[in-house]
Amino acid sequence: MPCLELLQDVEAFKTLTEKELAEIEEFCREKSFAHGERIFKEGDDATHLYVVKQGLVDLRFDLPARETSEAHTLSSVAESRLFGWSSMVPPFRYKLSAYCASETCKVAMIERSRFHGYLRQYPEIGYRVLSELLKVVGKRFQRLQGTVDDAPLSMVQVTVHMATCGISAGARDVMKALTEEASRCGRQNLQVQTGSCLGKCWSEPNVTVHVHNQSPVVYQKMDPEKMRRVFNEHIMNGQVQNDCVLEGGKQ
Repeated sequence: MPCLELLQDVEAFKTLTEKELAEIEEFCREKSFAHGERIFKEGDDATHLYVVKQGLVDLRFDLPARETSEAHTLSSVAESRLFGWSSMVPPFRYKLSAYCASETCKVAMIERSRFHGYLRQYPEIGYRVLSELLKVVGKRFQRLQGTVDDAPLSMVQVTVHMATCGISAGARDVMKALTEEASRCGRQNLQVQTGSCLGKCWSEPNVTVHVHNQSPVVYQKMDPEKMRRVFNEHIMNGQVQNDCVLEGGKQ
């Protein structure tokens, strides 16, 4: 049952029993993507509802006759979060494009036709699922509105260096902590990405924080606890965590 444990962590499914989730799992399959690979395109038939199992997914708008980039990202989706909501409402066309934003990502794909058929067959379950889904969507829109209402914040780019040496030192756990914090805060001018080795393997995992119009700061020997501290103190409040900075890491 590769998807059951994941479905149990999905906020919109929190009222479902294990038996009900096991039935939904029957029309769920997993698929992996590489960094930069498109999962679906804006305007495509919304054939699936998606859940991020591993990694990070960016939702972007594609400009006509232009190659998409991280600059077009409207929001990022972390592990155990739903995306592809257009599969739940007519006309069943994706409103944005989805891209793998981490080195790799794995998603669970819930087939729309079978899922809708199940919810029609069991309307009480359908009511519970759609009620929770509306709450999730509402909370995300509230966070977005809060970001819009706040004073403008500088664009921040956070790079987790995930070459082989970084991954061996624990960079995946650092990325997971970062994406969880980024998803929780709902900040729209935050770009999370992976990067190559800095040539300082002894100091891995490394994380570079680059606030617009400021010099980049490279952090060394990161772990999930340090990543959460850097996120809340430096990224959110502008306080560089000097005890974690790589020597010569203020460029």
